[in-house]
Amino acid sequence: MKTMKKRKMILEGDMYKVIILLSLPIMLNNLIQTMYNLTDTYFLSKLGSVEVASMTLAWPVVFLQLALGVGIGIAGTTLISQNIGAKKIDEARKIAGQLVSFAMGFSVLLSVSGIINTPYILKVMGAAGEIYSNAYIYLILIVGGAPLMYASFVYSSIKQGEGDTTSPMILSLISVTINIILDPIFIFYLDLGIKGAALATLLARGIMSFYIVYQLFIKDTPMRLRLKDLKPEFSYIKKLTKLGIPASIGQATIAMGFVVLNSFVHTYGQLTLAAFGIGNRITGLIVMPAMGIGGAVSAIVGQNIGNNDVKRVRECVFKSSVLGAVFSVAGTATLLIWGSSIVRFFSTNKDIIYLGNEYLKYISLSFIGLAVLPIITGALQGVGQTKKAMYLSMSRLWVFRLPALLVLPYFIGRTEKVIWYSIFSSNIIAMLVAVYFYKRSEFKSLVEDPEDEWVENKIDQGIKIEVEQNLKKIKTK
Repeated sequence: MKTMKKRKMILEGDMYKVIILLSLPIMLNNLIQTMYNLTDTYFLSKLGSVEVASMTLAWPVVFLQLALGVGIGIAGTTLISQNIGAKKIDEARKIAGQLVSFAMGFSVLLSVSGIINTPYILKVMGAAGEIYSNAYIYLILIVGGAPLMYASFVYSSIKQGEGDTTSPMILSLISVTINIILDPIFIFYLDLGIKGAALATLLARGIMSFYIVYQLFIKDTPMRLRLKDLKPEFSYIKKLTKLGIPASIGQATIAMGFVVLNSFVHTYGQLTLAAFGIGNRITGLIVMPAMGIGGAVSAIVGQNIGNNDVKRVRECVFKSSVLGAVFSVAGTATLLIWGSSIVRFFSTNKDIIYLGNEYLKYISLSFIGLAVLPIITGALQGVGQTKKAMYLSMSRLWVFRLPALLVLPYFIGRTEKVIWYSIFSSNIIAMLVAVYFYKRSEFKSLVEDPEDEWVENKIDQGIKIEVEQNLKKIKTK
């Protein structure tokens, strides 16, 4: 039984080995997901800076939609992993079914809402002219395909809760391969431009939805879903929303922060926005190992806290942070040495290359923050402390970064360095705050222990009997 073998490894195996085995597929999965963005950026950059700037401006809106789905997925992973850790496989399967129903229903509502509100969002962001028309076309298609995106989130959430991080990676690999093939056909051969990039993404996700249905409903596994598992039950929906809402708010707040940030960057000109977009995609690639470790930590911590092994939870966080620090140093060295050459791959514009390289040098010095932060938030999410994780997610942008963007121009003038300094400082400060939160946290399983319930019932019965006996004594007196 694959699920139980994974459980045994996560609960008893060598911790470094467990972290690497679970995080490596997530790293590759994140790399593959980033290839989606890099593929679109690469092909659209051949059309010009307007197309790249349009997609950069549109991305935070897509990220907002992503964020809400990720929040729901975090709740699912937390509950599924803790129940598997407590050997409650039937309960874990039931939660998975409820997750599917809730996420799909929510994604339809989000899709309709997104289509209606896209024009207003773009206007608030200051989009105009060609950038507005390109971003509008891209967003309408991507936002409208929310259910296809959410199908992937649900699948990854369920599998990561089981401790299976390889299956989501395979799904993403097939999907991005299809996207890479379709992008040049739709963008250049059919002459659809940025619209073609969006259509290629939608078609790839649509094809993958059939694979997801097979994996969740047809393939013979202990977690295979049945139709009765999909029937909405309030008690389960309540659990998912209780954990998912803080996680979604945290992720959505990040997305909204990037909307504001991109709007701010946009005021520095089209070239700065394009360089910023390219730099973010490169950075996303470099910090992928740390993000992968953070994803693995959530599943490892979830199953171990479900098994009431707090000591192993602490061991997981410490050793994950060590690995994350090693990767961050390697990433910093890479960008300090070859930053301009990497940016040159995405643009031939000298100004974009200069600005992009400058941005990469500053942000690379804060990679240690980007390594530790997802590990600690992953641990907090794994134990179900999604509110603390939410506060950490919100603070990095809204408390540390955006205020710095407003204050720094008074000290160093209105230059691009305001953006670079703000991002660098916010990453470091957020890491220090995360460490503080973690040190003060106490971890406890969300899964009710049947033995604890039995003891509590016996205590309650004993108290009731004692009260009745005392009342009888009072009456006889």
